[in-house]
Amino acid sequence: MPHDNPRTETRRDQHPRGDSARSDRSRSEKPAPPVATDTPIGKMGARSVNTGLRMQKQMLDVFEDIGREWFARATSKAELAFSLPNKLTNATSPSDALVAYQEWLDAWVSMIGEDNRRFIADSQKIVDTGLRCFAGAPAGTT
Repeated sequence: MPHDNPRTETRRDQHPRGDSARSDRSRSEKPAPPVATDTPIGKMGARSVNTGLRMQKQMLDVFEDIGREWFARATSKAELAFSLPNKLTNATSPSDALVAYQEWLDAWVSMIGEDNRRFIADSQKIVDTGLRCFAGAPAGTT
């Protein structure tokens, strides 16, 4: 067998080119410690996170404002609804009751119209804020 011949067999540590010296040298050298650098990739990641947080904050602010306004609106509608029985019980004649009901109904219809206008305006606020957020976002974050 050709592997049994000791003259042709060389072990790695006996290689004539000096690989063992090179490997000993590389083992004794310590690798350089990693250096903290601001790479463009690292900055892009931080910018993306900050942009995402800013967009969420802006949208959250818009939703909070809209929610607060609708809650106040619902409260005033409830007050109007509870005022009708008081007006009807205070009426002394059927015509007074009819006038009280007509006034209440006018106020109610006016509130419904205002709710419709507010809904459209609030929807526009949401769309505008969303467009403003995504238009200002760096590429790759949308």
